[in-house]
Amino acid sequence: MNSRYSNLKTIFVDGEIFDYINLDRSVTTYDKLVQSLDKPLKLILFYGKPGTGKTFLLQKIYNDFKKKKRVIFFPRPFFEEKVFIEALYEHIFGKKSPEFSNYNEFLSIMSKYITSKDQAITVLIDEAQLYPTELIEKIRLMADSRLFKFLFTVHKTEKEDVLAKDYFKTRIWETIEIDNASLEEIKTYIEKKLLFHNCFEYLNLFSSKHYKIILKLTQGNLRTINKFMYRLFEILEYYDHHKPSLIKADALHIKYLEMAGISLGMIDA
Repeated sequence: MNSRYSNLKTIFVDGEIFDYINLDRSVTTYDKLVQSLDKPLKLILFYGKPGTGKTFLLQKIYNDFKKKKRVIFFPRPFFEEKVFIEALYEHIFGKKSPEFSNYNEFLSIMSKYITSKDQAITVLIDEAQLYPTELIEKIRLMADSRLFKFLFTVHKTEKEDVLAKDYFKTRIWETIEIDNASLEEIKTYIEKKLLFHNCFEYLNLFSSKHYKIILKLTQGNLRTINKFMYRLFEILEYYDHHKPSLIKADALHIKYLEMAGISLGMIDA
């Protein structure tokens, strides 16, 4: 038997690109990215911590502009120059790539196809920190040809600042950073998720105190918030099945948030 919380937890399954929620910072960042792509810039760096919504924004840009501009989106990394060039060719011409003897042969074909810098193809590259240095260097040379414009998306972690890498630091023309969500954005995110799925009656479960706890435990990271909310409703689902008298329909006891935090290792038990 399904609990009323069974469907609620699935709302917060991470990675649902078509269930993307606009927040103030994501709207601002989106505008910055679009403005940068309109400038005559060759290389743009878009970075932030894992789980801040970078991939969602790239996907949105691609979906919004694929019918208006020449734009390609590579959500997964490449590790070989040959495979990367073949993928570019197939996306551009819509057919299987020929066997190129070298990198310059590919550029020669592209220079005949793209006759103006205004026709330069925009390439959105996710997970760029995983690309080999040699391939990043070739991509830089492609950008120098003015046939392509590249937007790199990379993770910024505690252990390694991606801007310190030479091939990013010395060659990027513009950098854009996206931060974790604020308290108000967390509130907006959770409320819009519930509203989008017609779960209006559950909005009153959360108060300012709840959102402050969620911010403290997740640091405003969207991916972590999704995991936290999924675990929270999973716990409520259990109690609804086994001890329903302990759950109030119009209020959420703080202990359930603490239980979710303990379960995910956010709180030391």
